[in-house]
Amino acid sequence: MGHKPVCIGQKQKWFLLQLIGNDADINMQTSSTPEFDGWRWVSYWYPVRQVVSFKRDVYRRVMKEFASVTMSLAESAPKPQNAPAYRRKRG
Repeated sequence: MGHKPVCIGQKQKWFLLQLIGNDADINMQTSSTPEFDGWRWVSYWYPVRQVVSFKRDVYRRVMKEFASVTMSLAESAPKPQNAPAYRRKRG
């Protein structure tokens, strides 16, 4: 008899993107049912500390994988001036 694999959770694909525009270029209202209603810049390891505990190991592994690229980009990037801490959907 065939063995059916036990699946826990979802398969995830992570992407590392670089914003080459300005904060004002981010528009989360391009859909009639947007998935997110706000965004903010946070320190690099903040997501690992804030995610639910059962996802923490996955986040930590991904952040470690991305670290060398993100840290070199951060060193060469101009520092934002008066960047907003948080933007939320109006309405």
